[in-house]
Order: sequence, then structure tokens, then C-alpha cells
Amino acid sequence: MKFYPPHYLLALSLCMFSTWLFSEASLQTFPLILVGLSLIGLGFLLAFNSISRFLRAKTGVVPFSESTSLITEGFYKYTRNPMYLGMNFFLLGLLIILNNPINLVFLIIFFFIVRNLFVIKEEVQMEETFGEEYLLYKGKVRRWL
Repeated sequence: MKFYPPHYLLALSLCMFSTWLFSEASLQTFPLILVGLSLIGLGFLLAFNSISRFLRAKTGVVPFSESTSLITEGFYKYTRNPMYLGMNFFLLGLLIILNNPINLVFLIIFFFIVRNLFVIKEEVQMEETFGEEYLLYKGKVRRWL
């Protein structure tokens, strides 16, 4: 079985919940819970809006699947990786709500897994597939923010 970013997201989210359950940390204050929930909502918005753009363009959503269109609209105007950024925002929101600084480790692990196992390799694939068009896009839009 291959593991993709949502699998890592789920596993690391469960790790965050586990460390919270087995620690003496209490949930965050209400205003910070709202901040955390806002980040989680932003994460879902980034990810699902981006997925819908891929589906409308009839191009592969699964990492390393065939890309038939270079998506540069919507959130892709501001970041080359809004799906992955959304997943990071989700974990950041969870980190804030669960109020356990140890969980920062899981956010960092997720970031490096996505960056090293997916983003860097996908950039090579996009350059091979779309050539100069992707290089121009890459020169204008940052990888993250």
C-alpha cells in the first residue's frame, strides 16, 4: 500500500490526539479555540477548493498521477501547493486547540514528509510535463506562501 499525504495527516492527527489524551494539558482558551478552528476551516477550504479545480480540469489529484493541466488559478495564484498548505493549516489549528507544545513535533514531521516525499518530486514531474510553462509559473508563485 502506498501512503499519500492524507494518510500521514490522519496518522499525525491521531498522534496529536494521543499525546493530548495522555498528558495533563487542557484544551486552549475559547478565543484560541476559535483561532484553531479558523485555521482548520482554512485548511479544508484550501484543500477542497484545490481538489475541485483538479477535478474540473480532469487532471490527476493523486500525487504522481498523470497531469494533463497546469492549474494556476484560484489559490494556485498565491501558492504552488494549496492542498498541502491546507493540511499544514489543519494540523496547526489542531496544535493550537489541543494546547500541547509537544504536538509541534508532529506538525514539523508532516511538513518535512510532504516536502521531501511529495513536493520536491512533484516539481520535477511538473517541469518534465509542462516545461517552460511550469518554469514561468514557478518563477512567479512561491512554493508555500
